[in-house]
Amino acid sequence: MARAPEPKTIEVNGRTYANRAWIAAETGASMPTVRSWYAKRAEQPEDVQPAESRFPEKGPRIDREDYFDLEQVRAFHHWLKQSKQEKVLPTDPALYEGDPDELVSINDAAAYFHFKSPSAIRKYLKDNPGYFAPVAGQVEGPSGRLIPAFRRVDLQDFDRRRNGDNTGRAGAPGGPRPDRATRSPDVQQRIDTAAAYLSKIGGHRRGAAAELAKIHGEPTWKWERAVKAAREEAVGGA
Repeated sequence: MARAPEPKTIEVNGRTYANRAWIAAETGASMPTVRSWYAKRAEQPEDVQPAESRFPEKGPRIDREDYFDLEQVRAFHHWLKQSKQEKVLPTDPALYEGDPDELVSINDAAAYFHFKSPSAIRKYLKDNPGYFAPVAGQVEGPSGRLIPAFRRVDLQDFDRRRNGDNTGRAGAPGGPRPDRATRSPDVQQRIDTAAAYLSKIGGHRRGAAAELAKIHGEPTWKWERAVKAAREEAVGGA
């Protein structure tokens, strides 16, 4: 089994350079996404403005591993987040009205976020697990058939954290999952806490993530991801 890349930084002539694993750990992106950032720089002219919209060129190469100027990487990632944020349409204020635990149909959810159709949400659920709010049940649709529905509070959590960037871990379906070496310390701590909690209550049960979110005073979506990762680790280590 191939060993996962170790996040590393080096100092050269007073500047700090980071490898791809370190960049993935800091930005929260997957390794395939970090590679694509570099690959796509070839699609842009060298004099593109602003300059930070182009991922930096490779710096030193040590032990067959590429390093990139850390200051330039951070400038690029800041620009990327800002540009994606600007593309996000304002949410319909009606999303924040009503019972937080009310089930909202996939059609109404799409309307709240001004998506072209519910198919945008279906694509998120299929190709980017963990990015959108989790399906919480079903409600009757316009034709009388049951369609997916989401808790209003989960949609609100998604709205607060969304920035148009769904290219992190969820952006690489089928690709390698981040391991402990490529996760930020706070994410790994949350996963370890979730694993300990699941062990304490005798295994996973519906609502476990919400219970953890209430205990720690954090958004439910963070603990849904932590619980999911903890369960995946438990299965992988079995």
